[in-house]
Order: sequence, then structure tokens, then C-alpha cells
Amino acid sequence: MDLHLIKMREGWDGKKCWVHARMCETPDRMVATAQHLDVSGSDLFAGIHVSFSYDGGKTWSEFAPQDGLAPIVDEAGDVTVGCDGTPMYHKKTGKVLLLGHTAVYLGSTGKLKPNRKRSTFYSVLNGDTFSRIRFVEMPEALFDSGNGCGQSIELEDGTLLIPIYFADGSGRTSVTVMHCAFDGETVTFLEVGNSMTAEKDRGMGEPSIIFHGGRYHMTIRTDSAGYYTSSADGLHYGEPQLWQWEDGEILPNYNTQQHWLTFDDRLYLVYTRRGVHNDHVFRHRAPLLMAEAREGRLIRDTERILTPERGARLGNFCACQLSDGRAAVMAAEWMQPAGCEKYGSNNAIWIVEIE
Repeated sequence: MDLHLIKMREGWDGKKCWVHARMCETPDRMVATAQHLDVSGSDLFAGIHVSFSYDGGKTWSEFAPQDGLAPIVDEAGDVTVGCDGTPMYHKKTGKVLLLGHTAVYLGSTGKLKPNRKRSTFYSVLNGDTFSRIRFVEMPEALFDSGNGCGQSIELEDGTLLIPIYFADGSGRTSVTVMHCAFDGETVTFLEVGNSMTAEKDRGMGEPSIIFHGGRYHMTIRTDSAGYYTSSADGLHYGEPQLWQWEDGEILPNYNTQQHWLTFDDRLYLVYTRRGVHNDHVFRHRAPLLMAEAREGRLIRDTERILTPERGARLGNFCACQLSDGRAAVMAAEWMQPAGCEKYGSNNAIWIVEIE
């Protein structure tokens, strides 16, 4: 296994930084998305921007805004922004589908709207242009939900398994998987699997799924730890278990998402954790690491550090499969809290190619 580190870009003005850097590969190019964050507050996002590469990721166009991914202003003046988006290549239609969820801001105040509801948004790339953001129509019980930062799966018939988390009425969130149709333009809800939550803190969120070894695997974020579960059909999952090393020791990951890769016919988890000289990093969200996963256990001696640690968190990242059996991880240095730059961070966007 060889790791190749690419710095896609870096630099920031001290006021806004690129976050949610994510990518996918199509037969003729690579597509990346990212958006600006206003560092004066918490989760103050602008519209999603897009970049393209036509040489296998060696060079990229500048991130550019798109009208279809711009914020939406309603009649009351409240602003809805698509955020936490992840692009995926849909083989059956040949389209790139961007999935994520929303943040809603109160008028022109720039503050998150109290008691706001999330929606699962999508947008379709036609040529070089993403369509106007639309929302998946789903049962009322799932309306306050989102696919933020999730890895989804295209099945052989072209339908999708989309992991989401949703407000379950208890003050916590639960995770589940939607089965949806996609015809190249519209995502249509078909059915939903079982729901899972943690009976403490904020519940479970930011699930990601992958198919490997004849089963569907899910990894889940909670405030205190990462969780794993699996499924035979992709919709109905067993009781989530804490991520552990093969000797039973709990993986010291917390309050941060994890994602999946397959490489050389093996399954890998990409994650962050305590204990790698990173106590100065917010929630220990850097560096990104990778280890082989077997039946819900991580194999300690396979762990590799993927990215530099320069003080900034990298926890909102992307893991994706590339052609020829390769894989990649993409992450942006999130320039909060103030002062993280003293360790060398400069809002770099890193791409790690694995081959």
C-alpha cells in the first residue's frame, strides 16, 4: 500500500475558510465540492462551490460558485443553505449526484434559526452545472433529517441506499437508511429500514455505509464514541457496537464522523482518535488515520496516518473509491478555534491517494 499526499490548495483570509471538501471520480474527470465557513461563529456556511480535474487529480480548477447550489431565501427572509454535501457518481445514469442536508439561518442575522428542521437535499450535475437544490420527499416522521457527510451506495438496479439521521422526538437523533430511486433527475423515496439511537447525549448521527464481503457495513458518530453495525440487506441493521481494536480495547474516537474505504479486497475505516500527540487539536480531529476492519474490530498493526496534523481539525472529510482499485481521502483544514494556525495550518485541502 502506497500513500501519495497532494496539497490541492491552501491559504485563507482569517475570516472564512474552505470546509466540507469532498470528491468523486467519473469516467472522464474528477469532481470536488467545498464551501466557505465564516469563522466568526459556529456552522455559518455559504453555498457549495465546485472544482474539476481532468488529469486524475494532479491539477484542479479553482472552486467556483454555482447558482443551483446557492442559498435559498424564503418569504420570511430566512436563509437555507445546503451543507455537508457528498458527491457520488451514479453509474446507471452517468450522473454525479450531490447529497447532503441543510442549515437554516434567521433572516439576515447570520445566526442559526432556533428549532430549525433539517432536510435531505440533492442536486444533479449536468455538464459543468449542478441543478437547483431539491429535497427528498419522505414520510413526516423522517422530515427533520439529513444525509450530512454520509457515504451512500448505488445498488445493481440503480436504486440508492442513503443513510440519514433524524430527530426522533426524544431530543436525540436516530440513524437509519432510506432506499430511494434515482432516474437521473429526481430522487424518490421508496422505503426505510430500522432506526437506531444511543440513549444518552444527542443520540446517533452522521452514518456512512459500504458494501463489502457480502454484507453492508455502517459506521456511526456519537458524542462519546464511534459505533459499528452490519446488515444482510442494507436496510435492517443489528444492534450497534462500540468500535474496538482486535484485543477488545475501545477505539478512542469520539464526537467525530468516520468513513469507509475498500482496498486490495479488504475493508478499512478512516477515523480520528486520541493518543497520537494531538491533544492540542479540537476534539482530536487530526490527523486522519486508517486501519483494516474485520467484523467490527480494527486491526491495530494495520493503522496508518494519512494526513499531516498542523493544529486544525480534519474531522469533516471524504473517503471515496477511484478507478484501477485505488482509493482517496480528502479533507480541509478547518480554521477553528482561533489560534489553531500557530501549529502550521493554513486551510490546506489535502488529498491522499492510496494505491
